Amino acid sequence: MKKKTVKDQLQKYRESIIERLEHWKHIKKNGCNDPFWADGCNMNLIRNHIIYYKGEIAQICKENRLVLPEEYYIPLPPEVDSGYMAKLDQKERVQRFRQEGRKLVTKKIEYDETQLSLF
Repeated sequence: MKKKTVKDQLQKYRESIIERLEHWKHIKKNGCNDPFWADGCNMNLIRNHIIYYKGEIAQICKENRLVLPEEYYIPLPPEVDSGYMAKLDQKERVQRFRQEGRKLVTKKIEYDETQLSLF
């Protein structure tokens, strides 16, 4: 099996950041269908993935004396209340969470994609 080059590794992480960010924004707008976890929990998991990918990019670039790619500077989505729900129209899912005693939050999340981020 062919070993991945530094360029290939960087490209994979760059694409992963974009993909995960788009998924985060989709959940923020539309919610998700996870029967066990609220939307906020899933959004925070995705946020952690982005942090991981940025860390890997930083390490690769440092070790190989490369310039950080533009994806590294994409603003990190904010941490969200773990009980955040984008929509409450998934009646069965919302009812199950409430029966479990979970506090659900619907306050919209602010995310400024134009704000530069250092990490």
